[in-house]
This record gives sequence, structure tokens and C-alpha cells, in this order.
Amino acid sequence: MNSSEINIIVNGKKIKAQAGEKLVEIIQRHEIPLSAPCYHKLLTETGHCGLCLVGARRKVTDRFSVVFACTATAKDGMEIDTECEEAVSKRNELFKLHLLQHPLDCSKCDKVGYCFLHKFASQTKFAGFTRTVKGQLQNVKYKEFGQHILFDTQKCIGCQRCIRFCRDVLGEELLGFIRNEDGYMDVDLYPGKRLNNNYSLNLVDLCPAGAFVNKNCVYQPVEWDLVSTPSISTESSVGINTYVLHKDNKVFRIKPRENKYVNGSWISDSARNEHKYFENKKRLTKIMQNGQQVHLETAILQIVKTFLTNELAVVCSGNVSLEDQFVLRKLLDSIVHNLFFLRKKRTSDGFLVSDDATPNVNGAILNKIITEEKIIDDLEELNQMVQSGQCRKILSINEEIFSHGVSYALPDNVEIFYIGTENNKTSKRAAVTIPVTTVFENTGTFINKDWRLQKFYKAVNPPNGSIFPMWYIFSLLLNVYLGAAEKELLWLDDVWKDMSHDLDSLADVDFFHVAFDGILLKNYQK
Repeated sequence: MNSSEINIIVNGKKIKAQAGEKLVEIIQRHEIPLSAPCYHKLLTETGHCGLCLVGARRKVTDRFSVVFACTATAKDGMEIDTECEEAVSKRNELFKLHLLQHPLDCSKCDKVGYCFLHKFASQTKFAGFTRTVKGQLQNVKYKEFGQHILFDTQKCIGCQRCIRFCRDVLGEELLGFIRNEDGYMDVDLYPGKRLNNNYSLNLVDLCPAGAFVNKNCVYQPVEWDLVSTPSISTESSVGINTYVLHKDNKVFRIKPRENKYVNGSWISDSARNEHKYFENKKRLTKIMQNGQQVHLETAILQIVKTFLTNELAVVCSGNVSLEDQFVLRKLLDSIVHNLFFLRKKRTSDGFLVSDDATPNVNGAILNKIITEEKIIDDLEELNQMVQSGQCRKILSINEEIFSHGVSYALPDNVEIFYIGTENNKTSKRAAVTIPVTTVFENTGTFINKDWRLQKFYKAVNPPNGSIFPMWYIFSLLLNVYLGAAEKELLWLDDVWKDMSHDLDSLADVDFFHVAFDGILLKNYQK
């Protein structure tokens, strides 16, 4: 045992725990049924709901005392009995009260499958419990607490998670218990307050009984009916860990994935809506050349012709994966031209949205595409080269160049070639456009601002069969340009074999063994 490891007994079984660890964490870790709806490890504990009461004693000769498992801590030699008669009796009375008062709308509740009442009742003697007093289905009267969030008072169990989140995490007193018109104390907004911050929808995840509802998900499939795939947010260099929830090749919602090194259990509201950006007309889906749809081979040959001229400028991106950047760097090593690398700025909120709106700048530095000193915020220099006639060909890698300093009034002899995901001004002006997969349709890695290597997985398929990962397009360009002298990369595993061979920092790293909370690249840690 290490110095902080202790021996305790839980329901007659000897187990090891950490000194000072909350009893509820130990019990839940060993999958012993115990409900603790008010407890959350990242929030201050309250111990007021009473549903986590257990018996505890220090000596065999002592009688069991009833304690709150969410506030009591483990001590060496402690014995815990979750089935202590006094504790079970009190828990059952409190739990029965919650069941009697809760609406009977489980079949259409968005929390179905994840509701603590439903889950705990099915695991205990309450599985056949009949609710006939106040639990009948009533008309739902939502309160609008903010731009994206609704509140159903009937489902609130008073766990205070929402109140503590606003106070502990956001540092604001937004919610509290306020007496309603019937004389009862309900969770409500303080006068003059609104939940319009960028983290309000975390309350939907926190609420154990479905009282908080995301407006955008009211007419969507419930969460238990969706497939969940691990991913990474691309809204900033923080690299929030997420789950992409999808069904029938459509992304319906994005939820937080816990990572104590990056985002804890939280996610910004803006990151939840990233999938909506590519809906409607913003997604590039067709391979085009001079306004006509063409085959991939035709577009590849046309771009390769530009590598033979000295008038080509390449605009690289920190919005693409580490794998994309690795194969791009091999391509750039063969075509020596003007290189521009953009870092897009935004206003940081000091929490989970950084001032760097590019998710993988450090990936480009690791791949030696660019150095920190040569990263730019705009393309004014490129614009001057274009206007003076020094540059007549621009290859844009997933960047909208007209939003960053390049004048839309280009000389007639200037051609643009675009490889990316977004249907924007650059793609519309381009002589050749090649669509590639988005983060939702691809598997790969990013390196966040703290040099943590994190992976994401493919959740859905691209809109059609002519859309491939960006690294595959770069591999084709390199092979055509070099006359098939380079080994063709067909699978992600091929890319990683080359990466682990060429990049010292990844010499002992294998994609499929990268932990879900990532790997800190210590050689680059600031």
C-alpha cells in the first residue's frame, strides 16, 4: 500500500481505499446500489437529500451510526454497511416521497434511461412501486430560464446541483430557493438574472431528474436512443473532450466527456452546437473545377500542375488533425513555395474557451510545418504579393482567406485551389475545390494548448463516397507529383507508422493505445 491507502470494510468485504475519500465514491466504484443525487465530485457537498445514508462504525464493538455517504470520509479500519436497518428505513421513506411527487411522464422525458429515480427504483424493491397520489401526468409548464434552457418545476427534487454549479463553477449567484405563489420553495432565478452565459446547458447534464431541458433537443430523439462516440471540440485550443450523439448518420447533440486534465465534466454551450455549423449550405460536398463537377483524379492533376510554378502560396491551417498536418508537411518538403500559417484569435472567457480559435496549432509546430515565431494573425502580406503579381496561385488548406486580409478583388490571372470542409467565399471563388471529412466523419488526433495529445473518433459517414480524409488527399497529391515514388497511405495506421518513425515525440506512441484523457507531450510542455 502507498502512504494514503487504507483498509476498510464495505458490506462485510475488505477493500482498499484512499484516506479522506468520500464514502459515496468508494461505494459507487464497487457498483453497490446507492443513490446520491445531490452529490457531484466537482461541486461542494451539501448532504441534505438523505438518499445516500449508510451505516458506519470504527470498531466492531461500536453500533452503526447513520452518516451521509456524500460528506463522510474514509478512515483506516472503518466498516460501512449500506444495508444498515436504520439507514435503509430512512432512505426508503425519503425515496418514496420523491417517487410520489414526481410526474409520470418517463416515456417522453428526455432524461429517460439516465434518471436517478428510474434507475434506482429498478434496482431496488421499488421496482413494482405504484405511484397514484401526485405522480399522475400533468400539463408541463416550462419556465424559460435562458436563451437555450427551460425548467420544469414539477420534476425538481431540490438537489441544489444547479445552484452550486452557478456558485462554484461560474462564480455567480443566479439560482436559489424562492417561495412561489403557492407558498412552496422552488428553485428559481434571482430577480433580474438570466441563464444566458455560455455554460448554462451544463445544468441539463447535472440535473439528475430531468428538470432542466435543452430547448434545441425538445423534438429530437432522447439520449438513450442515440449512439455515443468520443470526440474533441474544435472551437478553441482548449480541446474540450466531448461525446457526439448520433443516429441514422445524423449528429443530434454533443455532450461533455469527463477529462480532469482539460475540462473536468463541463462543456461550453458553443461547443455543443458545433455540428450545426455544417448543416444547410455551409458544408462543401462536391469536387468542382471551373464550375463543373469532376472526378477526384481530375482535380488532383490540376492542383499538381501548380506545384511546378514558383508563383504558388500555400495557406496552412491549425484546424486540421495531426495526421493531416503530418502528410501535408511531407508534401511541403517536396514543393518549396511561400507558406502562410494562420492563428485565428477570439475573446477568451478565462474558462473553457481560449483566445486561440485554432484547435491544433501545436500539431503544426510538432510536425515542423511552422515555428511559433512565424505564425501570423492575418494574410496582409499574401494580399500584397497577389496585388503586386508575385503570387498567382493560392492553395488554401481549410482556410477562408478573404476573411483574413486577402482582397476579394483579385487580378484575373490569380487562381485559388481549395481543400477543406466549408462552403465559403474561398471555395466559391476557387478554380478547384476538393471537399474533405469533418471532425465528425474522421478519426485522428489534436494537440491542445497545453501540449496534450487527444484523439477523436469517426461518428458519422460523409455525405457521399467522394469525400475522404485530408491526409489521404495530400498522399494522392504527393504520389502524383513524385510519380508514385512515395509510399501510398491508405489507412490511418499507415500514417501513424510513419509518424512514430519520423517524429521523436511520438516514437513510443500508438494511436489505439492513447488514453481517452490524452497523453501529455512532456518535451513540449510549457
